[in-house]
Amino acid sequence: MSIIEAIKSRNSNAFMSEQDVDPGLIRQILDAAVCTPVHYCTNPWRFLVIQGEGRKKLGDVMAAHFAKGMDEPDSAENLVLLEKMRKKAFRAPVIIVVAAAKSDIKKAKMVEDVASVSAACQNILLASAELGLSAIWRTGGMTYVEDTAASLGFEEDSLLAGFIYLGYPLKEMPPKPRPTSEAFTRWMNE
Repeated sequence: MSIIEAIKSRNSNAFMSEQDVDPGLIRQILDAAVCTPVHYCTNPWRFLVIQGEGRKKLGDVMAAHFAKGMDEPDSAENLVLLEKMRKKAFRAPVIIVVAAAKSDIKKAKMVEDVASVSAACQNILLASAELGLSAIWRTGGMTYVEDTAASLGFEEDSLLAGFIYLGYPLKEMPPKPRPTSEAFTRWMNE
């Protein structure tokens, strides 16, 4: 399959089995992830691979974030909601948390590092599909809250790009119809 065909046929798939993913496959995926353009060679990519019982800590972080928006987090109704939030960390056997680390290079811009890390997320999705795995890139409010990155052990001033849920597909997802670039493109020829 050509690269263009792979890009156009890749589809997010949240339906995954609990089957463990071999660490060698995860390393292959992450090695592909860091093959992105990056200004000033800042190497901003940071990954946290969460598996097994490690997902419990992520579930606790998710629930703690969710609880901050509640008036009465200890009410019976809210405790049920918080438990439901904790279980979201168990939707896949592997979760790769992706972040951009702030560079020490003064002329480097964080926006460029975040762009490189976002491209790394796309590489993860494409490499996962190539290896027969399901993957879905998730974000949400807790992705952009400063204390989430810190609570997961990322360096100070790191910015999270998201959470990539990874596993073996329970069912295949047919490719979605994709738009063409026509509606989003202007040409300047003169």
